[in-house]
Amino acid sequence: MLGMYVHTHWGYRRPYAARTWTLADWDGFLDGLAKLGYDMVMVWPLFDCMPAEPTPSDRDYLATLARAIDRAQVAHGMRVALVSCPNTIGNAEAARYTYQERPYFVCEQKVNPKSAVEVEAFLAGRRRQFAAVAHADALAIIDSDPGGYIGSTRDEFVSLVKGQVEAFRSFNPKAEFIYWMLAGWENYNRFWAKAVANPDAAAHMWSDWTADEFPETLALMQRDIPEPWSALSLRAEHDQALTSLSLDAKNMWFPYGVIEGEPVFPLMRSVPESVAGYLTAERLQQHSRGVMANAQTHCLQLPHIYLFAHIARGGTLQTADFGAFAERLLPGLSEPIVAAWGALDSQDPDRQRRCAAAIRLATPPSPRVGDLAGLLFGSATRFLDDLCANLELRATLVDLNRAVAAGTAVPAAIGQALARLRAYGARTGFVDAYGGPLYTELNEALAKLHDPGLDHVLQDFHRWGDPRLRNGIFPRLLDAMDAYCRGA
Repeated sequence: MLGMYVHTHWGYRRPYAARTWTLADWDGFLDGLAKLGYDMVMVWPLFDCMPAEPTPSDRDYLATLARAIDRAQVAHGMRVALVSCPNTIGNAEAARYTYQERPYFVCEQKVNPKSAVEVEAFLAGRRRQFAAVAHADALAIIDSDPGGYIGSTRDEFVSLVKGQVEAFRSFNPKAEFIYWMLAGWENYNRFWAKAVANPDAAAHMWSDWTADEFPETLALMQRDIPEPWSALSLRAEHDQALTSLSLDAKNMWFPYGVIEGEPVFPLMRSVPESVAGYLTAERLQQHSRGVMANAQTHCLQLPHIYLFAHIARGGTLQTADFGAFAERLLPGLSEPIVAAWGALDSQDPDRQRRCAAAIRLATPPSPRVGDLAGLLFGSATRFLDDLCANLELRATLVDLNRAVAAGTAVPAAIGQALARLRAYGARTGFVDAYGGPLYTELNEALAKLHDPGLDHVLQDFHRWGDPRLRNGIFPRLLDAMDAYCRGA
């Protein structure tokens, strides 16, 4: 199988954030995926910050998702999996927000696995959430991030999983369970204990973890979870655990972040050597059930979405034809589009600006679209405008880093980057914390200035003890940049 994960955690504008997609968006996206060879879609519908009694906007979203599941299964022969976390559901704040605008960490509550009363109420809520969409083929449950409960055991994790699987199968008895292996339940709970005890410390999810978490959890699942079930693996330790229990036939590879990291600021990327370097033939052949891709902002990551499918289906970087792919998107514009993709991560601001100008010069008032037009989410001009905006933003970030390194004209460079960031931020609507290229090219550059106002915001990107601090942090950073320029 060749799958695509649709991640809905971060709330920003359509069509950038998957939680905002219309049925027409889903139709086009699924059609494009199918034509590239994808035959599975996995969606996280954010049950985990949705009220136990879904609101009208939640029910509207679930109705749209239900129709999208139908389209995927019937029109494209795809398998569809839904994602849930082990013990998280909406809190008292959740009903105040619409589905599209709900901030995850503000609206999440973690259920105590040791409380029979809390677990019973949690599973009753899950049944109400599952009801409209349980015709999906599978339910995937992750073992960490989000979720967890300090001091909870893996036995309790498997019990939570079993309860959710039973709730899902009460609507769809043939549904598959997928164990999404990540940090491991007890490992993750130790991480959270450190993060809460010292919120200012840089606790890390992979610190102090033990690999024996996985074979022991799998053995409990073998005992307690009826077939059919399978697993998503990321790390070698996951593969080794599955092999140790003769479960290789259940193993689907999920190399998270190859197309796009998460959480990241929504920037276009085109680093084909990185994608090809990770998706080696040897790694692909080790996973008998296939491979799953993921993206946070699918409409921006088209070259990587194409390349991932090409390599997963037996191709190589050398046989990839980005020109032919671009021609299937926008006939007649493939040459400037491919040149622009190549310039995105070039660190050459003059080249980036030239490519943006070439796109604008070549674009007709009403561009023709090709058979992969569904990947454009209803607007060729939006896609081309985004491409130009990304090129020009990345160019100002290169200029900013050079100014900081030289120690000259720093306020002017920050001001130019700020103008681009405000415009592009308003375009996408993204307001939360991020890693990825913007973190490297903006946050790390600003940290070198040792400005108290900037540092105060930059430090909040790392305060894991209370993730709510990171909601809305991007506008705060822009305001701090503005204050720096005015005070310089």
